[in-house]
Amino acid sequence: MKSSDQADSGGDWRVQLQDMRTISALRAGSPHPDEVERLSDRALRAASLNPDHSEEARAAAAEALRARRLSAEPWRVQVPSFLGARDLERSDALFFGWPRKLRGGLALVAPLALAAGVVFAFGPWAVSAALFGVGFAALVLWVGWLALRLKPARVCVVRPALRAARAPLRSAVAGELRPYGHVVSLASGVEGLVVKSAADYRARALELGNRLALNLANMGTRRETLALSASDAWRPLVLNLLLDSSDAIVVDLSDGGSWALAAIQAEGAVRRCVFVALWGRLEEAQAALRDAGLSPRVFPYAPDGEMQRRPLFRAAMLEAMRATHAADA
Repeated sequence: MKSSDQADSGGDWRVQLQDMRTISALRAGSPHPDEVERLSDRALRAASLNPDHSEEARAAAAEALRARRLSAEPWRVQVPSFLGARDLERSDALFFGWPRKLRGGLALVAPLALAAGVVFAFGPWAVSAALFGVGFAALVLWVGWLALRLKPARVCVVRPALRAARAPLRSAVAGELRPYGHVVSLASGVEGLVVKSAADYRARALELGNRLALNLANMGTRRETLALSASDAWRPLVLNLLLDSSDAIVVDLSDGGSWALAAIQAEGAVRRCVFVALWGRLEEAQAALRDAGLSPRVFPYAPDGEMQRRPLFRAAMLEAMRATHAADA
């Protein structure tokens, strides 16, 4: 669901995103009242939650909101999906149908034909030229098809801290989740591409909405399209950004729980989640859900990343996406 801030910005999430900006006068100590009063309503909400601002400045912004008789609802932004409810009527065919088979065929034909053209380079010119032409055409089509993919899903993966699950989870991402589209992971600690400022937050949000760049990124890796982490102060805002902006949320419970589970429950996002765990840790994962008062199925994945009960897993992914787009309708 869009926040009132996003609605107030005319529905343009990029306009709203600019409000999450660090104001130098609010970074340290108590700001002058004029520095707070001159902010717009949306910017005031963002200022009250920006971890770059001092505690006193955030409190002053919150007090100014109350003085304007404005709702103190959390500031948040939703990056629009590339999918709609009508797209999901195609079910698994949207992700695993003939377009995926064609992409796989082009990826196979292109290097083989190019290699054959090189092999026959010193043979009959017509044969080598024809083979090279077929390979080059297949390569161009393959690159264009991947780069211009119009309907990728955005899948958030909430990663566990458990080191033993890192390699298996990456294999599961490559084999089981990449066909859906863009896979964006969020780690529990601070590693890799870290969000630690308002500028980082805006940059990562803009990347989520750049379909062409993410399509191209998918061509260069078999891991996540975008692997994120955040400082302690920024992690709640980044988690909310991904929860609000994803078509489906995959939560890894291999730790015997998840650092994000309480926040997911508080946001009412459980119906949009698919829970997984490394093979051998299924019982602990299921117990963690029961302790939280939840009863969804947990899908185990093998050490090589293969998802067990794959048909049921894919059905659960579709249900999570349908729950997301029913909420947005």
